[in-house]
Amino acid sequence: MLGERIRTFREKRGLTLQEVASRSGLSRSYLSEIENGKKQPSVKTLEALAAALNVALDALLPEEGMQAEAETLTGDSLGDRLRLARERKGMSLTEAAEAAGISVSYLSEIERGQAQPAVDTLRVLADIVSLPLSQVFHCGAVGDKVRLLREQLGLSRAELAEMAGVTPGFIAQLENNKTQASLATLKRIAQCLDVSPCYLLLEDDSAEEIIRGLNPELRALLQEPRVQLVLRMVCDMTDKEFEFLLQFIRLLRRSGLQ
Repeated sequence: MLGERIRTFREKRGLTLQEVASRSGLSRSYLSEIENGKKQPSVKTLEALAAALNVALDALLPEEGMQAEAETLTGDSLGDRLRLARERKGMSLTEAAEAAGISVSYLSEIERGQAQPAVDTLRVLADIVSLPLSQVFHCGAVGDKVRLLREQLGLSRAELAEMAGVTPGFIAQLENNKTQASLATLKRIAQCLDVSPCYLLLEDDSAEEIIRGLNPELRALLQEPRVQLVLRMVCDMTDKEFEFLLQFIRLLRRSGLQ
């Protein structure tokens, strides 16, 4: 149980309930209830406890049994969103399953959160029930992007974990949006997936809104390798470097160079 693991780590480190509570910003009574299994902490609270105990978050939620336990920490799952969209469209399980080319039982498992479909299957289902991809993938959550890129590259979780120097359990939690990566870890993962770190951090909705406002010539220009190289360099700039770049662009515009 989660509470028992927290207590075990606390006792191994010789810490009292009050000490861990103070470090994590919780009350002693609330921490006691967590350890006794009477309260279920949020992911944010778990992150605070992991920091207070000086352990990785995936140490509190190990991979075995992690999915079932972690699901209780969040609401509005992918399955819920697909089911609600299907019902809004007035489609039965059978109709949606047949349209997607999968079995009724498999679609039922997806909606109940008992099966994790491939990205291609998710795209087909989203199209059938008229659910925007931004809602399917949590509006561009980091974990969804990591999973999408990993599958496109044909990498397993274990392979990506080894390349990035993390555990497969951590990658599983990240892809299920149950934990967050540090900037250093995110940079390593981005490098393994051959993307910029800011691609993983940027919200899809805001990016799509900007892209929709571009003229066709500029959209085509953004696809050029040299332009993408500049964009990657911008992502790694400091605040001062970026401000200098903005000032330089303003000077160019004032000089009449369009």
